[in-house]
Amino acid sequence: MSTYISEPGTRLGGRYRLEDRIAAAGGWAAWKAIDEILARAVTVFTFAPGFPRITEVVTAARAASRLTDARLTQVFDVEDDWDRAYIVMEWAAGEPLDDLLAAGPLDPSRGALLVAEAAAALSVAHAAGLAHLCLVPGSLRWTAGGGVKIVGLGIDAALAGTTDDDPALADTRGLARLLYAALTGHWPGPDSALLPPAPVADGLPRSPRQVRAGVPTILDDITCRALFQQDRRGGTALTTPGQLAGALAAAIPPARPPQAAP
Repeated sequence: MSTYISEPGTRLGGRYRLEDRIAAAGGWAAWKAIDEILARAVTVFTFAPGFPRITEVVTAARAASRLTDARLTQVFDVEDDWDRAYIVMEWAAGEPLDDLLAAGPLDPSRGALLVAEAAAALSVAHAAGLAHLCLVPGSLRWTAGGGVKIVGLGIDAALAGTTDDDPALADTRGLARLLYAALTGHWPGPDSALLPPAPVADGLPRSPRQVRAGVPTILDDITCRALFQQDRRGGTALTTPGQLAGALAAAIPPARPPQAAP
């Protein structure tokens, strides 16, 4: 029987108990589940019989499983036996970026640090030949321990059938959209369900400083160099996640040491 139509309480692989279906679209479903052997929450993807991109999804999941960077959601198990296929991943607890922005834009330094960490993590993934290609606010999470977690690496693109001739540039622009959102509270890309669209002039989103007063000039420049591949000051384009991570790391003020008590 297909795993896709499984009900809550169903066990897959003799250990993964499905609890709540959290998403579904176009022949796949995502569940919150419990790994009963290790007593931990996991995410399980199941697929309808004949799902046309199952080979691509399984290939992406297996590639992602070889990455050990803690900032990337880990893949634990893959079953590709036709209509019983499923993928088991880390349960990525934490607040997605769109939830963090519900009360307004982030402090610029905090937003830059969050995206710098995400860019550094994706640089690791690109070095291993894997890209995201579908970055949206829900792809980036802030964990309870104060760390960054990226969800959907490789798998989201395979589920959607998304490809790109220049994956490094595509992910750099995706990261720049996340940075833009963190700085302004607006989304400079296709429709976002939770964030208002960025104001537009001459067919392009306005720069962050034009949307929100107080955005540092250097972060405005970095965003434009990555998102639009240019800025008004003639800065060079940022075309890879590693370049973006480096530019942001250099721009973020170092943390001040705690002051000694008088």
